[in-house]
Amino acid sequence: MPEVPEDYLDKALSEYNEKVNALESGGDSEELLEAYVNRGCILGMMEHYTSALDDLETASDIESRIGSDDGTFVKMKTELGRLCSHFGIDPQDHYADAAARLEWIGPSSRHFDAKGVVTMCLDSAEILLEFSHTTDSIPFLKKAMDMTYGKMDPWMRNRRMETLNMVGETYDDAGDAELAEKYYGEAAEIGMDLMKTGRLEDVELLAATYMSKAECDLDMGMMDRFVEDSDKAILIIEKMHENGILNDMSEASDICHNVAAEFIKLGKVGEAEKYLMKAVKLTLKGAQEYMDRNVSDREDGQNGPSLDF
Repeated sequence: MPEVPEDYLDKALSEYNEKVNALESGGDSEELLEAYVNRGCILGMMEHYTSALDDLETASDIESRIGSDDGTFVKMKTELGRLCSHFGIDPQDHYADAAARLEWIGPSSRHFDAKGVVTMCLDSAEILLEFSHTTDSIPFLKKAMDMTYGKMDPWMRNRRMETLNMVGETYDDAGDAELAEKYYGEAAEIGMDLMKTGRLEDVELLAATYMSKAECDLDMGMMDRFVEDSDKAILIIEKMHENGILNDMSEASDICHNVAAEFIKLGKVGEAEKYLMKAVKLTLKGAQEYMDRNVSDREDGQNGPSLDF
């Protein structure tokens, strides 16, 4: 979520304080419900989490008596879920309530535009997965898949990559290596296309996607694909290190050790030795480049370059 200027938040909070104060004496109304939802969201953005939770719970009480439009309801419930997760409280019930009305949410819904719907769905699914509610994350991931389908602008393609990767995680968690590998593969394909044009936002996610895909390859007994995807992950990590995004290449070295271990199981000692040697070279190269870059940065007072493939 992009950072909102503090002065804007202060002004908005002041306005909604006035609205709540003016409307409270009149009893339940759509306007009061909306004011509590908006103020709760602003308080959450300002990291006043307890006050935000109080406002959104008050809004939920009002909604239970008078009802609300789908946009306001889903915004309120997903924000309640997010705040509960911040306090370590299981947010499952709030997200289940939101999911029940997710079908009717779109770019014209109150509180949402197209990007807002996708962001809400991905944030919600991520939190649900963190709480091991894999099944409950599916409606949000499906909605994100629908909203990003066929969209070619870089923002939507980056979000589609994230969505596909998370869908892969759900199948991975369920033990379905074949479907997980399929979705990881689709995510990786989009990521590579974005990277070639300099539009990829999260290079680390692409490396992690190839690593996850490689594990699925291995589970399905596809050694050639396992090696191929492991090599792609290693290459991406090397590039990230060369461009100062990572301080070391320990993760790439670990991948080499994993590949070597699988070759040893197959009795292919020569192939295993190649990856063990590569692991050593990566570790030494990483340490040397890190020291050289730090010396150079101190001498010219500049930060490291951005990623450039």
